[in-house]
Amino acid sequence: MLTVEMLSKEEEGDKRQGNRENWPQCAPCPYSSTQFSPDHAKDANRAYFVILVLAGQNDDILVLRHEPWNRPGGMNMTYRGYEKDNLPLPLPDSVTLPKVLLTGFGPFLGNRKNASEEVVKRISQTGLEGIDLSTMVLGVDESGSKKCSEIARSGKHLDAIVHLGLSEKGKSVCLELFAKNLLQMENPDNSGRMVSGTKIIRNAPDCLKITAPIHVLDEEFEHDDRVSWSKDAGGFVCNETLFRTLEATINTGCRVIFVHLPDSSVIGITDQIEIVSRVVSCLAIKPLYRVVGALIRDSRGRMLACRRPEGDAWEGWWEFPGGKMEVDEHQEDAVIREIEEELGISVTPESCVAEISHDYGDRDVDLFIWKCKPIDPDSVSPLEHDEIIWVDQHELLDLKWLPADLPLIEEWSLSGIP
Repeated sequence: MLTVEMLSKEEEGDKRQGNRENWPQCAPCPYSSTQFSPDHAKDANRAYFVILVLAGQNDDILVLRHEPWNRPGGMNMTYRGYEKDNLPLPLPDSVTLPKVLLTGFGPFLGNRKNASEEVVKRISQTGLEGIDLSTMVLGVDESGSKKCSEIARSGKHLDAIVHLGLSEKGKSVCLELFAKNLLQMENPDNSGRMVSGTKIIRNAPDCLKITAPIHVLDEEFEHDDRVSWSKDAGGFVCNETLFRTLEATINTGCRVIFVHLPDSSVIGITDQIEIVSRVVSCLAIKPLYRVVGALIRDSRGRMLACRRPEGDAWEGWWEFPGGKMEVDEHQEDAVIREIEEELGISVTPESCVAEISHDYGDRDVDLFIWKCKPIDPDSVSPLEHDEIIWVDQHELLDLKWLPADLPLIEEWSLSGIP
């Protein structure tokens, strides 16, 4: 969501404490803040850039913030007020964007082409909006597997590294969860090397998990049948590359993932480019989700709580039923849709009883809780949760609630359920 905040000159000074010393500024101009609007806010969940502009004669300051992961940053944006009156842009020509390295592999095993190389080259030609993107095609050998770990150890700052590779028998785009510290080659690499049962790095862990934001990727591809998770990156150079990169970036804050692509005859290159671009954005830009939750009660005044199932990033935690809003969807419509999908029932939203903002670290959430008309408990059939329970006011704190929900639950445990 694009956030616009008006600050006085004194308040702006407070805002610039900490890591804000390098925010750009400009001289005052005789226009009100309402005359300024960004031209490049194509994705409401991602266009969230920091810009400081003195926007009026009273020295008010307009702040538009996009928050890259782990550090301050921003993007040049054009204001129609400045264009119309032929005034200079209020921002410097260069800004800090999230830095991402995208890699693929060349052909191997006698193949004439590799889908990962084609995807990398195509994306390199067009770039990705709001991202400082570097690309590289790696050799299918030990030297190629070490390239990115060597870059990481050289001290070059990267916010994310996205490796792509070809899975010849793959039927979907696979997001790899783990890399094993083991070479199990069934075929030689392009240097003729063929080893099996050998550790990639001595004295390193047997397995490393990716450092990409798994929950964000889950949300992004939840309803995309072309994309799946994998727990086995194989025993060839793909797994070797991922393991070396993960080992080299431990405790650096760099987010790393490996994506196995199927042959282009299974999923076309255009679709693969679209999917990979979304993966890169998930790693580079912290998303803001608008989420609805339903306060559903029975005739006795008890409230319905739902538990996240096994395998979920928050398995075992309790929550309001509901979910992420679709683009341009009204809150009430989102409540009706989500509850039908999750519980198999039709509800009637009556009023929004709470609005919550929460920072989960890998994503921000704006949550809207809607009170619905009472229902018959026997009509509920959980389709996405492993357990549901009806609780009264005094039982609310007996459950382990999601962090975004907990403050409201604590309040209701004292004041009562609306």
